[in-house]
Amino acid sequence: MTTRLNTTISLTEPADVLAAVPHMLGFHPMHSLVVLTLHDLAGTPQFGVTLRTDLPCRMRVCGFGEHLLAGPLGRQQAEAVVLVVVGEKPSGDACRDVCDGSCQDPPTLSTVDGCDTGPPHADLIDVVSDAFHRAGIVTAHALWVPEIRAGAEWVCYADPECSGAMADPHGSAMAAAMAAAGVVTFGSREELRTLVGPESAETVARWSAKLDLLTEELMEGYDPGKVARDVRTVFAAIERTGSGAALTEDDLLRVLLAVADTRVRDIVLGTALGDTARAAEELWLTLVRKAPDPELAEVAALLAFSAYLRGDGALAGVVLDRIERAQPDHRLGLLLRQTIDAGIPPTELAVIARDAADDARIMLEEDGAW
Repeated sequence: MTTRLNTTISLTEPADVLAAVPHMLGFHPMHSLVVLTLHDLAGTPQFGVTLRTDLPCRMRVCGFGEHLLAGPLGRQQAEAVVLVVVGEKPSGDACRDVCDGSCQDPPTLSTVDGCDTGPPHADLIDVVSDAFHRAGIVTAHALWVPEIRAGAEWVCYADPECSGAMADPHGSAMAAAMAAAGVVTFGSREELRTLVGPESAETVARWSAKLDLLTEELMEGYDPGKVARDVRTVFAAIERTGSGAALTEDDLLRVLLAVADTRVRDIVLGTALGDTARAAEELWLTLVRKAPDPELAEVAALLAFSAYLRGDGALAGVVLDRIERAQPDHRLGLLLRQTIDAGIPPTELAVIARDAADDARIMLEEDGAW
């Protein structure tokens, strides 16, 4: 994911980079390999995309670098990367060499009694760095830390003398900049899942019953002006949300039904591009937490789109997880997942939103419904 800020943060020391990782991701990673891309090395080096993946199981280390390059990293044209491993040291049998002969050149680790004496997962760093090197990407730095918290001891893979103890990530310059921008850094990915999860089984059941009644009421007779009114209903709700005015449950139900129409949804995709983006995203999140599965997908896609467009790939990812569980073949959800997996930047996605909104308006005008 990428995070857009209106200020520049200088990260010059390994400890600074480690403290910034949770804020770049949107949550504190655990048992993870984090890849930070670097660009413009000849001028002022800048971080680009931050990618997190689970540490691979021991039999899948070989070829893991090629696996990463086949995903979002392949589109980034990175000149260099910083690799960060977050995870406790393994013990016992887990200390044994990883590759079982399937690598052409298995990494050689310095060991005592068969157990690596340096930072853990050195084999992973060797394999990934080698794959990146063949792709023309330099590994500028590789760091290990058991977890990103105040006082945690970190160490560099290339130099055991390069080590130290972390300061509090919550007190870093990056944390201050994120807080000023109104960006929340979560304690874990699980906290993100809870944020976008159902509010309660009782709420979802109540909404399901009310939506059935409201749908029957709204389906009585053909109404050529319904789509235009639905669009106005949604924009009015966004405006009220932005002003801090409360919406009734009936208001929210009508918005949920309105965006369930893909023509309305495509028009309001454009809210992620303007001054109402924050208010719209707040409304989408409220609806996602209350919506039953049949009505979830469209408003969840709006939330995922808005989150990704402002640089919060972590939030977009967990929202897409919900769509995939509720409606695996949802077209916009699939498109957004492919977009994130391909590493397409938010600026390119913004063009898609404008085109979708324009196409939806033209279609409604031709049908006489606008």
